Amino acid sequence: MDFENLRYKTIKDVSEWIEAGQICPEELTHFYLEKISSDPKSKDVFTEVLKNSALDSAKESKKRAKTGMRKGVLDGIPISVKDLADIEGHLTRGGSSLTNTKKAKKNAVFVEKLYSEGVIILGKTHMTELAFSGLGLNPTTATPPNPLNEKLVSGGSSSGSAVSVSRNYCLASIGSDTGGSVRIPAAWNNLVGLKTTHNIIDLNGVLKLCPSFDTLGPICKSVEDSHFLFDAMTNANFQKPTKLKPENFKFLVIKNMFFENIDSDINNSFNIAIEKIIQSGATVEYKNLSEIDSAFEISKTVFPAEAYGIWHHEIEKNPEKMFVPIRERFRSGRDIAACDYIFSLHKLLDLRMSFLKKVVGFDAILAPTSPIKPPCITRLLDDHDFFTEKNLLALRNTRIANSLNLCALTLPTKTDFSGLMLMGRPNSEVELMSIGLSIEEIK
Repeated sequence: MDFENLRYKTIKDVSEWIEAGQICPEELTHFYLEKISSDPKSKDVFTEVLKNSALDSAKESKKRAKTGMRKGVLDGIPISVKDLADIEGHLTRGGSSLTNTKKAKKNAVFVEKLYSEGVIILGKTHMTELAFSGLGLNPTTATPPNPLNEKLVSGGSSSGSAVSVSRNYCLASIGSDTGGSVRIPAAWNNLVGLKTTHNIIDLNGVLKLCPSFDTLGPICKSVEDSHFLFDAMTNANFQKPTKLKPENFKFLVIKNMFFENIDSDINNSFNIAIEKIIQSGATVEYKNLSEIDSAFEISKTVFPAEAYGIWHHEIEKNPEKMFVPIRERFRSGRDIAACDYIFSLHKLLDLRMSFLKKVVGFDAILAPTSPIKPPCITRLLDDHDFFTEKNLLALRNTRIANSLNLCALTLPTKTDFSGLMLMGRPNSEVELMSIGLSIEEIK
């Protein structure tokens, strides 16, 4: 089998071939490791390649496959992991020069769960600095090149995670999403990305950014693949998503804010997708909801307050080590009073309740994942005001799901860089992925 063709294949495809004896996990792992080592661009994607442990895992997976003792669909599947997760014996860099140089003493909880399912972790991927940017630009470490256009950023903060999949270095990756950091790079690499409900996946062993909003999620090639990884990281034995009849769907499109300053190609792509969804028999309603604007405004207080609270000691010890726009974004939380933060956080909780009452009866909320296409790397480096403007705009739509603690799924469309985002109520990942299975074919 020509492993290069796997760039078009899913975890399910490869797993079935492993089960049938048509693919050997060890040979597959060797292929990916050789591809990574032979491609000079991979150094801007991976912070570290875990060659020895990956081959050890692959050998064990090979044995299980030969004896009919595979642990499940993920056994023998090579993936990457964003470099904010602890892996025993390795550094956790977090895309920064500020992080300590101590090697992790144990695996992050979700990493341990993936290993227990037979997953092969090929390496740790580059990310934007301390996960506090949605663009994917990181001049302090590396900026993973967007395979669709290397002059453009790849989306962040899980930039290397998305690029590792889109460049066919692995079959899937695990990123984090505090304000859109799974969904934006997924959309800008024409991939599927799942933002999970806060705390549904254990975050022990993962670098913090904003503890009230941090989540983990997979970046992959299909909705079904996202479920395999979600299920493994939770170990909760959730019901498997099932494809539903589109004529039973009732969707909401929120008109305010999501479409402000939207790129024309992104808007056209979204409208085409919506038209196809309607033609399939689904119902789509359009409404304005004041909670959206309110949640976005409150996020301007709670996100930077938490981020600076977590990282201010390290930042102020060596501020010169940081990319200036990122450092200043952190420092925007420096003067937020504790009383304002607490008030805003409680107000946000009220808004969540109000919002959920208003969307009762809808299966999901639909929106463009990001209102813009990825900007040019050179201009972002040269113009800090441009960086700030585009970063906030890139994150605007996705941040709503984090603020309101919704789960969310982004699907690629027929237009490059244009994701279709589905948002559902908290802890409804399986239901959302069931809808995604149907929408995946329609759009």
